[in-house]
Amino acid sequence: MTGDDLAERAGQWQRVLAGASREEVEGGVLLVLPAGRAGEIAALAAAEQECCPFFDFRLHLDGPVLRLEVRAPAEAAAVLAELFAAAA
Repeated sequence: MTGDDLAERAGQWQRVLAGASREEVEGGVLLVLPAGRAGEIAALAAAEQECCPFFDFRLHLDGPVLRLEVRAPAEAAAVLAELFAAAA
């Protein structure tokens, strides 16, 4: 991704993850948010896989909440932080 594309994608993630609770997990983050956002989050995760297949996305619907776990290898920690740190 170019710098502009990365900034746009980061903005998309920040918008859809606004208000999510965030917890550090080994190699990544766990975000909890309303289940109604699952479709948009799944679409963003699929788009992310096209450019950054090293990400491991796991979505778990649990009644009214969605638990999104995102992991990346250590060498991609900066990218993970850039996309998901502002979601807290």
